Amino acid sequence: GGLLANGIAQGPRLEQGLQQLLQHPLVGDARQRGLLGALELVADKTTQRGFDPSLRLSERITRIAYRNGIIFRAFADNILGFAPALCYNSGDMDLLFERLQRTLDNVLDQKDIRAAVS
Repeated sequence: GGLLANGIAQGPRLEQGLQQLLQHPLVGDARQRGLLGALELVADKTTQRGFDPSLRLSERITRIAYRNGIIFRAFADNILGFAPALCYNSGDMDLLFERLQRTLDNVLDQKDIRAAVS
């Protein structure tokens, strides 16, 4: 066992969770390697057009995520970066994705964000 073995074992679960989030209207791309992952948020999934910077999406999503009990990197170009700890188990991963789904839904519920989505 050990932490490294656990981290290696949890990589596929991170990939699965990120790939499932591709179904969300805000998510245009998901990528992952080991326990590093990212989601790209887009206004138009077909063209992969991003959000207007004036919407300050990364700032909003950071605040909402924190209220939902989750912390990740929200870059200015609307990329969300994830690096779960090596000690994460499957229950922790489930909680991560439950809170992330709630956060994305909360962001989409904002009228100006929903109006920007094609």
